[in-house]
Amino acid sequence: MPAEFEFQARLFGALEDYIEANDSEFGSPRGEEQTSSGAVDIYLPSLVREGVAIEVKKASIDPHSIDVIKQGHRYARDKGISLFATANQNDVFLFRRTETSTSLTELERRHYDLRKMSLPDFIDEFLDDVVSIQQGEGEVFDFDELIISRLRSFHTSIYPIYENMISKTFDGDDDFQSLLVKWARENDYPHDYPDVEDTFRIAAQQYAYILMNRIVFYELVRGQNVETKSGLPMDPIYNGVTVEKLDEHLSNCFESIMEEIDYEAIFKDDSGFFKEIPEDEHTKRRLHTFTKSIEQEPLRDINSDVVGQIYQELIPTAERKELGQFYTPREIGQILARWAIDSTDDRFIDPCSGSGSITVEAYKQFDDLNGLSHQETIRRITAVDINKFPLHLTALNLATRNIHQPTNELFAYYEDFFHLDPDTKRRNSHRLGVGGTSNNTPDKGQAIGTFDATAANPPYVRQEHLYPNREMYRKHLKRFGPSSKSPYYDGNKQVDGRSDLYCYFITHVTQFLELGGKLAWIVPTKWMVADYGPSLQQFMYGHYKLEAVVGFRKRVFQDALVDTVLLMMERCDDIAERKNTETNFIRINEKMDPDDIIRVIDRGYNIPKESYLKIHSRPNYRTISVRQSYLMENVGDKLHHYINAPALYTAVLEDSRTVELSNIANITRGKKTGANPVFILDEDDVRSRNIEQEFTTPAIKSIKEVDGYEHAPSDAKKWMLDMHDYVEEVTSMSGIGDTSDTADRIKSSLRADGYDGVLSYIKWAEKQSSSSNKSLNTYDPWFNMGSLDSKKSPIVCPQAMDTHRLFIRTDSDVVASNRFLLVQPNAVNPDLLLGLLNSSLTKIIIESHGRITGGGAVNLSGSDLRTLRIIDPGQLSDEQKELVKNAFNRLVAGDEDARDDLDAVAIDILELDTTVDELQDIAETLKRTRREKGQQVETLVKELDDLEGHIDMSFEDDSGRQEGLSSFSG
Repeated sequence: MPAEFEFQARLFGALEDYIEANDSEFGSPRGEEQTSSGAVDIYLPSLVREGVAIEVKKASIDPHSIDVIKQGHRYARDKGISLFATANQNDVFLFRRTETSTSLTELERRHYDLRKMSLPDFIDEFLDDVVSIQQGEGEVFDFDELIISRLRSFHTSIYPIYENMISKTFDGDDDFQSLLVKWARENDYPHDYPDVEDTFRIAAQQYAYILMNRIVFYELVRGQNVETKSGLPMDPIYNGVTVEKLDEHLSNCFESIMEEIDYEAIFKDDSGFFKEIPEDEHTKRRLHTFTKSIEQEPLRDINSDVVGQIYQELIPTAERKELGQFYTPREIGQILARWAIDSTDDRFIDPCSGSGSITVEAYKQFDDLNGLSHQETIRRITAVDINKFPLHLTALNLATRNIHQPTNELFAYYEDFFHLDPDTKRRNSHRLGVGGTSNNTPDKGQAIGTFDATAANPPYVRQEHLYPNREMYRKHLKRFGPSSKSPYYDGNKQVDGRSDLYCYFITHVTQFLELGGKLAWIVPTKWMVADYGPSLQQFMYGHYKLEAVVGFRKRVFQDALVDTVLLMMERCDDIAERKNTETNFIRINEKMDPDDIIRVIDRGYNIPKESYLKIHSRPNYRTISVRQSYLMENVGDKLHHYINAPALYTAVLEDSRTVELSNIANITRGKKTGANPVFILDEDDVRSRNIEQEFTTPAIKSIKEVDGYEHAPSDAKKWMLDMHDYVEEVTSMSGIGDTSDTADRIKSSLRADGYDGVLSYIKWAEKQSSSSNKSLNTYDPWFNMGSLDSKKSPIVCPQAMDTHRLFIRTDSDVVASNRFLLVQPNAVNPDLLLGLLNSSLTKIIIESHGRITGGGAVNLSGSDLRTLRIIDPGQLSDEQKELVKNAFNRLVAGDEDARDDLDAVAIDILELDTTVDELQDIAETLKRTRREKGQQVETLVKELDDLEGHIDMSFEDDSGRQEGLSSFSG
């Protein structure tokens, strides 16, 4: 079935199903409804009002083209109805005929994007709109809101035709193939089969966008009656020309706008490949129809703000990713540009501009500061991108900021940023709209120079994908440091060779910034946690005042900013000034106005003189302000908790009254048997085989066996086979020269001693497959695991914690499996340590310190538990120690209210800005957040932000974290 009829059948069936399932005033749809001038594809009758005619086309036909609208209009007129729709599988347009309409483009219209909605959802919205409009209650969208959808519809319908033609020409024309391969290499697109087929699509999409953009922009300028050099008006884009003459007419129009007003950056066609994109009669007719309809559209009446958004929002987010362009939310661009640009005297650079969303916000910031003309503002902005297509969009974005003033020149360079430096004069052939000089004309250019501000969203490319050209990204590091040395390239401050590409963008742009210049970039959070992070931190601390790091809760911008932060820095060569900077680590919890966020960023939180860190929490944001001197002295410490973790986690981590658990206890792993089916026995195994008690030791295999805070031998549900003492005794009594097999000797001795139960079990176990596991080769004999005493500890902790997040007392009488970690206190009373470990505060720390497994449990490795920070028992008074020990014993007895006493001691010792109830609510909310999924998580996170929304604390300089300074300090 052809695609056109397949979609028509799906739409027809969906309408039938909807009307049958819902109380609707519409009757069943009718297909191929005859009228005096033809047949309506789908006619939807109304039981109480007029019906609706729907004309359906295949995806390669724009449902907003004049011919299709005429067809739908004619059928509606024949049926005597006012509403009709035109549709393909991507777009649906609803039209209303009125008596005042003098042309088809003056029809009132509404658009539905089927790329973003299911057919049932579309039908529900569509029929509601139809009823509202017929009742005189609904409003059809105005053209300002429709223009982007109208252009997308045309683009979606025509680029597949170009794609097919590019594919055919590539296979049959060697010259064209060479041009495409060259273009693909320049833009890092695939150029060999089968991946080159993706390049055919990308080329078709870009070519269709550029051609459509030029047509629309030309008419936008013409509609605004911009003054020309000759004083003569510009020719209309269509002007009644024939299909055959359209190419020539468009070429003349584009030449004239460059001669009469300029706009070379938009209209100068210096791409040899795009010049050779094939056209046929089909594409020419489609362009002819499009130019005719665009000429009739009310572009002169379009709102100026909408003009500036057309090219910024035209490409859908999913398609941007295919074209290598990434979306920066408008509010984020505003924050970056407004923070970075202080004055109309500033010069601004975006070294990876993409389609110009951030660059446009820079323009707006200059405009808001007042005092500059359109062209003066343009001259203060430099954009760089390795791909010419996004620079074309940047040019359109900037030019449309003021249609009434010409854009005489743009400083937009299609070049790899790492091929640029501030001082070298650049070839004009790499500047958009200036290239294409003849062989007889020198290709003169000028140095890019230095800048006062930069805002950007650099590409995030992992280091393993930088080979074999990694040196190209690193060689600029030789410029930093004394002339005779290169500390950041290969010296004692070397930027880690494992760094991702965005790190090199930061280091490279640094040489373009004047002292006092501001950097405001979106970067991944990896620099705060990755192994290469310390070297980048060291570079930043050595060249910048790190003013702020800003993260966002997911609900603020959904997926657009996942695992990224805003990095706000100021270039500075005064080490004292850098050290005295207070760095604000900010988490935005709720949607806030960009100007309010900037005020939060710039606010001084007044860290007390004797302190180095201050926590300031409010429900809609949280700031942890840290002296940069402290960050410089502790380079190498993880920083992500300042953004992501609960405030109380940071409070514990930074407080000198807390210690790592490894400072007061030895941490080891429980017993790995190598063959659990043989060595771990349950009650039925022991009873049915009559295994003697002296050959078993009470054990815990899983946390599911534990009920409460204590596991004594009497609670055991599992036992481990323990042959060690017996084997030691038998082998010690063997005579010199006894060469018999140890296993045979032990079994013979068991038989002689009457231990028939365990002997029978060993003989049974020998026949099990697990008894031949390689891990048992170290045992002698294979059924002797050795002494289990080292795998007993007064405190055990499950490696994976979910609802049973407990530290358990065993009194060293039970052996734990390797699913547990063992805690052996050093000169600390076990009950005292157990009380501290089972407080709500420790639960909060574990939620942030551990790692979440696929099943939703918190997983603690041995390293995690060793570095877990808890209250230093030595900080407690004798009275508090007794209170904690008694409270833990009450927990063991089943009194959960005893936790209140544990939590009260924790709050008192650390002087936490919270209550017992709040502490427990935070712990419980963190657990529920970890276990829940979907939208419920955001609700819980909101509860957590509200719970912590009042916390204000500061920390003195004697923090335990400063005991050992990093080798990167100084």
